[in-house]
Amino acid sequence: MDDIVWQKTGVGAQEPSHEFTAIAPNGIDIGRIYRIEGGPFNGRWRSIFLLCHSQFRQGTMSGHQASKQRATEMVRKTYQLYLETPGSNGGGQSRIPLKKHSDQEQAI
Repeated sequence: MDDIVWQKTGVGAQEPSHEFTAIAPNGIDIGRIYRIEGGPFNGRWRSIFLLCHSQFRQGTMSGHQASKQRATEMVRKTYQLYLETPGSNGGGQSRIPLKKHSDQEQAI
């Protein structure tokens, strides 16, 4: 799933942003990652998958990762599984057209 585009989400922030949104080739936001600041997970990365229905969500859709690379990989793997899962099971098979938008910039 190298077609996922990552864009920074902290536009206009005072400090450098450590938040990114994953955008599928069809332009749909599919996930988000951000670095945790403070608390017991300080410095770790949170990954969140944004698509799917209840049946598919019974699996692990989000989590804490040790690095930005691992967080992006979790979103990529979850998206791939989502695309392979039939819509009747809460996945995206046969639901989302894979049309690439050329106006997206890669941030990661």
